[in-house]
Amino acid sequence: MHTKKLNKVDKQIQRLLLQLKTSCLLLLLLAINSVANATDIQASMKVSPEQCVAMRQGQACYVSVELSWQVDTPGNYCLYTAGEPKALNCWINSSVGEMKKSFDSKVNLEFSLRRQNESISVATAVVKMAWVHKKKGQPRKSWRIF
Repeated sequence: MHTKKLNKVDKQIQRLLLQLKTSCLLLLLLAINSVANATDIQASMKVSPEQCVAMRQGQACYVSVELSWQVDTPGNYCLYTAGEPKALNCWINSSVGEMKKSFDSKVNLEFSLRRQNESISVATAVVKMAWVHKKKGQPRKSWRIF
């Protein structure tokens, strides 16, 4: 009688473990599907100008950027700059967008387009920094004879 109860409990535990494994597998498949959906979006982004020129290396470059993007799947999209948690602009139920904004920066400006409330970029663009005169090293303080 005691072994029958143990067998019955053992079968219940096995059934619960099977249900748990099935649930975990379903959750994993859902997570993979959501990542696949984010990366399945065909998107493009253009930025103009592609380069910003400052007089000397290390000086801020001032640029008025025109940015446009388009995706094949309409949705809620937001535009971000690297290192900033707040979106520059968001578009609701859109498949195209444009923005004009002025920036001043000493480093490359990196833009990324993401679905609203997601962290995976669907498109990126960069405005590269350049200088007319590169920063020189320390000036020489010793006399040279030759």
